Amino acid sequence: MSLAATLRRPGADVGAGRRPDGERVRIRDIGLGGACVEAASFEQPLRLEAQVVLEVTAPTLWDPLVLRGRVAWLRQGRADEPSRFGVRFDHAEQGGLFALFHLLGASTFDA
Repeated sequence: MSLAATLRRPGADVGAGRRPDGERVRIRDIGLGGACVEAASFEQPLRLEAQVVLEVTAPTLWDPLVLRGRVAWLRQGRADEPSRFGVRFDHAEQGGLFALFHLLGASTFDA
């Protein structure tokens, strides 16, 4: 499974080198509790427990699915590998959890 997404950092200062439109990432694995996310590079380094927002785009969704969470783990990329990190979701809204449940049920998509 591979999904396109945009990584946003709540409260991030756009003037500190961050784009207001977020950073493009790929979700390599996703479940109700969290996701494994891959990025070629980061404009600013991530840190453990940092708040993040993933805006997931999928063929089964009309609008991007907004998932809020915290960075659970990090693995810096090497020259031949992208960086990866895990996001632990904070499901504060039932609508987002319900939409994620339906997205996972329609997992006939791929890169």
